[in-house]
Amino acid sequence: MLEVATKVTVLHRDLLLSAGLLATLRDAPDMQVVELAAADMFIADYEQGLALIAQARYALEPGPGRVPQVLILTDRDSEPEIRYALEHGARGYLTVGCGPVELMEAVRMLSRGSRHLGAIAARRLADSVACEWLTTRETDVLRLLVEGHGNKAIARTLGIAIGTVKSHLKAIFQKLEANSRTQVAAVADRRGLLNSPCGDLSTKPGAPTVGRPQAGAVNRSFEIA
Repeated sequence: MLEVATKVTVLHRDLLLSAGLLATLRDAPDMQVVELAAADMFIADYEQGLALIAQARYALEPGPGRVPQVLILTDRDSEPEIRYALEHGARGYLTVGCGPVELMEAVRMLSRGSRHLGAIAARRLADSVACEWLTTRETDVLRLLVEGHGNKAIARTLGIAIGTVKSHLKAIFQKLEANSRTQVAAVADRRGLLNSPCGDLSTKPGAPTVGRPQAGAVNRSFEIA
């Protein structure tokens, strides 16, 4: 019995990358590049992938339905961005630069109902598991520290005592396993602790929409409300 091909649509703004994805998929006997409405799975950039999930959830409310299988391929590699995408429904996460073998492995994993994280995404999340999360106030202090503010300026900006600033800094140094402000800034940058993931793509009226491309075409009509 012949295996049914997985129907895939590519929704990626990078034209060159999209062309490479399409060529790889078309060479695979168990893959079929199709139009948006016929797809079982989508390979998308960060914004379009999350918008597609949000749009599908909005369309399915209030009854049950099937949220699309979305594999995100992006240059976004910070811990908060990866976690945000997974929490909002992405089934797979690859970073730009992965090879065709890893790409096809991810597609096939998703087609079997499993999740897949690329090596970089998995490492970022592993780092986060090994570290304590910063509190909201500690994040505020960290942001000002990275911007180059001293303790007095941080205290003045946040309206807290210098002693409180020092307590927050001590906690930050311990949680990030750093010995200096320079190391703290480097760890924060590496882990993307001050990056802001996409805004709330909740499935409410005015939810973002994804256009209908031709088979395997790049979608250019995507908008975020």
